[in-house]
Amino acid sequence: MIRLDKRNFIPWISIVLLLCAYSIGTGLYITIQRVTYYPIFESKIVSVFLTIFSSSLITFYNYKKYVFLLPLSLLSFFSVSLTPLIISIFILYELKKVDRTVSIILLIINASMISWLILRLLLGINTYFSIPLMILEAGAPTVIPFIWFVGIILSAYKRNLSSKSQLFINPLIPFIVVLLISLIPYLPFINPYKFPETVDFKYYYSWLLAPTFSGWFFDSRPVYLMLLYALSLIFKPYTVAYYEFIFLSLLYTYSAYKLASAIDKSIASLSALLASVSPMLMTFLYSGLEANLFSISLMFISMSYLFKKEKLSLAILFSLLSMFSHIYAWAQLSTGITLYYLLKSIIHRSRPDNYTLTYLSFSIPFIAIGLFLILSGVFPLPMELLNYTQLIYQIAVVSWGSNNALLYFLLSSFGNRYVKEGVLNFVYSISVFGIIFVSSATNLIIDLPLFIPAAYTIRNVNRRSTSILLVLSLILWGIYMSINSVPML
Repeated sequence: MIRLDKRNFIPWISIVLLLCAYSIGTGLYITIQRVTYYPIFESKIVSVFLTIFSSSLITFYNYKKYVFLLPLSLLSFFSVSLTPLIISIFILYELKKVDRTVSIILLIINASMISWLILRLLLGINTYFSIPLMILEAGAPTVIPFIWFVGIILSAYKRNLSSKSQLFINPLIPFIVVLLISLIPYLPFINPYKFPETVDFKYYYSWLLAPTFSGWFFDSRPVYLMLLYALSLIFKPYTVAYYEFIFLSLLYTYSAYKLASAIDKSIASLSALLASVSPMLMTFLYSGLEANLFSISLMFISMSYLFKKEKLSLAILFSLLSMFSHIYAWAQLSTGITLYYLLKSIIHRSRPDNYTLTYLSFSIPFIAIGLFLILSGVFPLPMELLNYTQLIYQIAVVSWGSNNALLYFLLSSFGNRYVKEGVLNFVYSISVFGIIFVSSATNLIIDLPLFIPAAYTIRNVNRRSTSILLVLSLILWGIYMSINSVPML
């Protein structure tokens, strides 16, 4: 018999009910076979009932403190989206401890998702068993931008890791998982028509058939295109363009492992695993952006050498290769790194060490040239002040909702409290602030190594069973998105 502590389980149940109330009140965005459906399971009256019931529970939990939430919940008759969010703000304070209630909730969600997976693979049908996990991940896209900005605030309040939890991940597991996720769309019973996986396939395949060594497409990613061209001389152009994502996903996972190892070896394998099921990689799976993925992978490797202050020549080489593979992704990360060290030197009135100074001396001239080319329109960058409605559309619909990952972004935002590497916090902060000015806002987010703070959050969960169930939830979401990346023909 499972015993639930009254002091802990009621706030968790209440917050879950409020998430369900919000999701059902506004409707779910659900991607099925590369079609994003909205609104799914929209019911105003059910949302109102769940909001009132949740408020009643938390009032029972602490009558004197939360009795005002009961009349407040009646506002849900007027707004089924705003009322649950307001009430949840008051309840969040009570979520001080991750107890067995969270494990039970995750266990139910994962069991339901495994049922969906079995039926999908054996019978080829989509069932409603995916809904619990979809509520957890895709249930509140309008909240995600706030979570990104909260991550900036949390990064300023550092905390030490708990010593009670040690979730060990075999270093091979991340590569097995990423191979599974990247290979699923190529399986005959999932993709019998061998439909090319990524949207950008047609651009790379067309270029390989008739390569031109000038123009915006080539000039913005020459190294990556030349690599594909060299491979196409050995293999067929179609084969290279068709299977490139598999190898890029492996490189991305390796770069995540290497970058995390340079910061904290205890989270290296977990970071790599979280990279393999991240909304960042899912966005690349759906949208393509292969040169972008290749570029940030190389840049993560360069950053790993920079943080450890070793193999300077390789650090510079990988940075330059990243730049010539995709100038936009490189400019975002490299500019953030350079600004961090320059501001740090000014504030502390100190000169960077020789390693960092040499690294920056190779970056700064190219950053200046790259930014000039971007701002002058040679490499155009869509600039536009933040339109919140458009931003939510990018999260929930563009790239088929692969960026609509509430749980993952919660974990990464919360984990910023444990990231001690200041340059990562700085790059994160300026990238998130950048979404205010860049219309393709989500492109700034997918270039970030969010798997590191997410790993810290899971690493810091005291209950090992909860950590495992959290990771399993993310893996199941990644598998779900991978299966449904194949279009319906």
